[in-house]
Amino acid sequence: MAEDILPSGTGGLLGAAVDRRALIRGAGGALGGVWLSALGAGPLAADAGLAPLFRRLGEIVIPTTDTPGAGTEELFAFLSRAAEAGLFGVPADLLGRLRRDVDARAGGDFLRLPAAAQAALVVALDAESYAPGSRGDAPWCMVKTLILVGYYTSEAGASEELDYQPVPGRYDPDVPTGAGYRAQSTDWSGLSIRKDVARP
Repeated sequence: MAEDILPSGTGGLLGAAVDRRALIRGAGGALGGVWLSALGAGPLAADAGLAPLFRRLGEIVIPTTDTPGAGTEELFAFLSRAAEAGLFGVPADLLGRLRRDVDARAGGDFLRLPAAAQAALVVALDAESYAPGSRGDAPWCMVKTLILVGYYTSEAGASEELDYQPVPGRYDPDVPTGAGYRAQSTDWSGLSIRKDVARP
């Protein structure tokens, strides 16, 4: 999933002249600041009442299996603080905008739908938001990106869902995979929330 929002290399929207190490340091600093803010103060008061919805959306995107899912209070606090900080250029009212959208699609209250209907609604919303030719700037695209980035930079995502190796070793473009393989949490090649989903 995460590879859909993390373009490889330093080209594309980031430009070829960007220093990869500087980019990773800068992104890490920004994410670290948001995480510290989220853990220290929790979600914003203005986002009160949104936690149940966004915890459910997080659980739909990354469900709990043998590793923790994304439907946690900590991840919601990250989303709240990330929107406040404008991480990746998202608008401050992002969470409220998405809540209005999913509630309208649900005919009133998304959380009153049965779990299967909630999942089906999110699948339809995802397909619409990432339709070929779209710019990836729909509210759902931005929230899903924050869920993925927040989860995979959290302790659970980086050390339980992914394989954490502080010094991953040499660059090898052809890594063998198999049963039990987990991607490395230290394998960041760049961050972008706004990119073409499909170029003609």
